[in-house]
Amino acid sequence: MSRTGFRPAFSLLLAVLLLAGVCLTGCSSDRSPAVMTFRGTTVSENLFRYWMASYKAYFLQLVGGQDSDAWLNGEWSVSNEDGSVVSMTAGEYLQERILGVIRSNLISLRLFEEYGLSLPDSARRDVEVLIESEIENAGSRRALNEKLAAIGITIDQLREFKLAEEKINCVYSYLYGETANGVTVSSGAEPISEEQYDAFYQAHYVLVKHIYIRTKDRNVLDADGNVQYTSSGTVLTEPLSEEESAQKYALCDSLMELLSGGADFDELMQEYSEDAGRRNYPNGYIVSRSSSLPEEFLENAFDMQIGELRRVDASYATHIMIREPLPERGWEDENWKGFLGSIQEYVTSEVFAEKIAPMILEIVCDEDRVSENSIFLVPAVDY
Repeated sequence: MSRTGFRPAFSLLLAVLLLAGVCLTGCSSDRSPAVMTFRGTTVSENLFRYWMASYKAYFLQLVGGQDSDAWLNGEWSVSNEDGSVVSMTAGEYLQERILGVIRSNLISLRLFEEYGLSLPDSARRDVEVLIESEIENAGSRRALNEKLAAIGITIDQLREFKLAEEKINCVYSYLYGETANGVTVSSGAEPISEEQYDAFYQAHYVLVKHIYIRTKDRNVLDADGNVQYTSSGTVLTEPLSEEESAQKYALCDSLMELLSGGADFDELMQEYSEDAGRRNYPNGYIVSRSSSLPEEFLENAFDMQIGELRRVDASYATHIMIREPLPERGWEDENWKGFLGSIQEYVTSEVFAEKIAPMILEIVCDEDRVSENSIFLVPAVDY
């Protein structure tokens, strides 16, 4: 299986996956050998296997993968920011992402100790509620332990993982403060500056307007002009005739000629674009490389210069695009928050990744045990 051009925002993945746990030296219920060690803090083999299994489930769901040898050994091509392409198997790609998160978790738990932090009682209560919920869902303590035994852990160890998750949250709150509904409610020891926000914003987002002309098909409408749907809930479409398709391409030619001659883009967009969102978002769309949009659209959006006009003939439609300057401090503007809702988590993750980069070199790893518990060998679990 090939996913050429797949470019998930690593900071996004890190932000999500940092909500995980690690066992500090001295865990009472886990005596398995260490796989990774950092300044006296260890990741045991049992915990490493748990991480690999749970992160495997997360990533497979994220990319639409399958827990099978055929899928994991299939071709996977990754396009980097500089345009270079790296080829590997899907399993190799996911394993590298998971190992990066495990290293980060290990360092986070060491920092929890070095900063002298402690868990609030509310965090401990939350973990107990979660464990009881897992027991209830499984049917009994025995049933849950039987499920966990598939990856070699127990309920007591699961509790340790969840408490460690809360410790990692404490490290983030200590360093960067806390937010609620996008608003900062407390400052941290190393608060993220406006310059850091803007640098991330400018590097990872672009603002684009487009005139969208469907050149291959159209929606099927009822007598009242309402869109019709298939039994599976997708929009019902019908192909355009060759003559109709040619007319659409001729319209694109005409629009490009008008725009090149100085016509107002916004006026033509409102009149001719078949994108229903043009009315709600007349100022365009802020997108990242991981936005849920066609690859042709994203590739061109990030390749364009501000003010550049470009026509993109895709297999399904034509985009006539123009790139606009990003609005200043867009992450604080109510008009743009819908596009940038998670930017605080993304920025925090990137800043933290830069902070711990030199610490990663201190980690001692048992490569044999890593291989014995790789993504190719452990099952995917969702708890």
